[in-house]
Amino acid sequence: MSSKNALTNLIELTSNVADAFTTALYTVNLEEGTLKLRSNLTLSSHLKTDATFAIGEGLLGQVALHRDTRIDDFAGADASHLEWYSQPEEIKGLMVVPVVRRELEGVLVVDSKENYSFTPKLQKLISGFADQMAWYLSLEKKTPNWIEGEPADFQQMMKWCRFLNDSPHRKALSERFLHIPRSLIQCDATAVIWFESDGTGRITHSKGWGQGLKSLTVASGTGICGACLDSGQPMLVPNTLNHPWIVFSEDEPSVSFGSVMAAPIANEKRMLGLVVCATRARNGLKQPDMDRLTLMTNFVASALDQRNTPPQPELILNRSETTPQSSQHFLPVHVKAFEAEIIKRNSPASVMSIRIENAGTLFKEKRQERSDLLLDQIITYLSDKIDPLKIFVRHSDEGLVLILMGINEQETHELEYSVREALSRISLTLEETKIELEFEYGMASFPADGSDLRELIETSWARTTQPEESVHG
Repeated sequence: MSSKNALTNLIELTSNVADAFTTALYTVNLEEGTLKLRSNLTLSSHLKTDATFAIGEGLLGQVALHRDTRIDDFAGADASHLEWYSQPEEIKGLMVVPVVRRELEGVLVVDSKENYSFTPKLQKLISGFADQMAWYLSLEKKTPNWIEGEPADFQQMMKWCRFLNDSPHRKALSERFLHIPRSLIQCDATAVIWFESDGTGRITHSKGWGQGLKSLTVASGTGICGACLDSGQPMLVPNTLNHPWIVFSEDEPSVSFGSVMAAPIANEKRMLGLVVCATRARNGLKQPDMDRLTLMTNFVASALDQRNTPPQPELILNRSETTPQSSQHFLPVHVKAFEAEIIKRNSPASVMSIRIENAGTLFKEKRQERSDLLLDQIITYLSDKIDPLKIFVRHSDEGLVLILMGINEQETHELEYSVREALSRISLTLEETKIELEFEYGMASFPADGSDLRELIETSWARTTQPEESVHG
């Protein structure tokens, strides 16, 4: 599939997911400092197809310049100023996303006459599509006619997601997940878990695990599934290093897998289920595989919501014993599960604390609400700028802790520099007012700075208040 066809398919997929009026990809010419329309799908006859826009000018140019996503709600407001139309359109809401790989590749515009707002789940999906577009555009520069190792054909991906959505009932849906086409995800074992009214996870359908799993239950904090349940976010272990990781339960059969991933079926309020895939080969599953599985489960979750299925247990996502008011963007880690799967296996692990030094001034009033708003923006901004496997934990109203897996002390210090650089450029708003944040950082690595997760977190957080020379030795 050519990059042209791939981008067209991605535009179509984005448009369908967002119920968009216009979806348009503008590519950048850095030498000229301009943006030009590359691909689009629109219901408007007034889209400026031949126009170029200067970087730094207008809505498109500002997003390209600052590389910050822009989301606007035009409820009761005038949207006639949108520069990509030659005549006003009655747009209710829009999302403009920078398309970035290693450098700026372009800008993606998604606007709608149906939606005033873009939910966090929809924002995540659109950002994922923008990442895929950036991937194609960056490789296109090297191999204009053919892209080696490209992701699966998105036409097939769309057909498969629709096939899942059309399942007449939950049993049929589960059975379809067991037969994901190998052209999309190559795995040797698959399992589907649904959560009952008491919060217990039941493995209703499975194949490839060596024996039946219906007698097992999935519980918070146990194994990979328990960690995925706690966080409400997908989890990928690309290389188990031949350690016997717990996937579902301590009573599961002893079968060695080299790579495992799990993705939640969840809406914004509750966990409905999980889908788990595994391969016997190390690194058999990678980030693109997890992205595809997550896309499938997100589609399914939306479809289940639309069918008004009977109420499921309200397992509130992203809560932990130390952060009872965590917002939905933050991923609290279950200490027992993390230590059992990482630290007790002697795998490299580090903790990075990021503290907002001027939080006391910013949060004098509406402390919880304002903290949530700012930390949401920070985590969204950082999530695609940190490559190692990581989990974000809200430490307090004043900041975040990043738990980094498979990364040693030296690599953590190099990553800290990248994070500092990224946060020095972040543009944040609080109650429609731009604000300047001052950050302090602290690091701790296993085993040099502690033998358990709580100790590593406490050490790294304490170092955010120490002089920098003492933090780095």
